[in-house]
Amino acid sequence: MTHPAPHGPPALDAAGQREFDALSRSRMRFFLRFALTEGAVLAILVVLMYVARVIDPDVGLYLLIGVALVGGLVLSTVLTRQAKQQQRIVAESEARRARGVA
Repeated sequence: MTHPAPHGPPALDAAGQREFDALSRSRMRFFLRFALTEGAVLAILVVLMYVARVIDPDVGLYLLIGVALVGGLVLSTVLTRQAKQQQRIVAESEARRARGVA
């Protein structure tokens, strides 16, 4: 006998699916903005360090590490917050389905 996989998209009611889709679109927009911003900041630092020679490379290395650490902190914070929102959406949808509310 086969059992359905425990992973994959959860079964949601209509309202839950709308919220879930909105959260997914928000997540995609965030990833795009984050990647473009982080890439631009890192590229500007590299140009200032090695092309324009405005920033000493020894100091610039610490700036690059700092930007990467701050970016990682922001990314993990936002992803944790969105995971909690996703769990809330699934829980509310399951509660509505259990009560029989569409």
